[in-house]
Amino acid sequence: MNELIVNELIKKLSPLSSEKEYVELAVDLNDISESSNKIEGLIKALLSSSLDKEKVIEQLIEIELELDHINWHYKNLKKELKQLLNV
Repeated sequence: MNELIVNELIKKLSPLSSEKEYVELAVDLNDISESSNKIEGLIKALLSSSLDKEKVIEQLIEIELELDHINWHYKNLKKELKQLLNV
């Protein structure tokens, strides 16, 4: 987790609520960003090298794990946004 980015997000999001939901929101946004960057790197590695079938499968599994991680944070983010926006 990039503490600097999380702290900057917390500062930006803190006016949204007197509660601490914005802290979790900041962590979710940061983790989504980090996983997106990791997926980009995994795809580039997949394209730029000559991997055997086993390595391609390993890369695809890594991509799937990152997508699952993003999905978890997305669901959490949606829940927090509803609470913050009283929807």
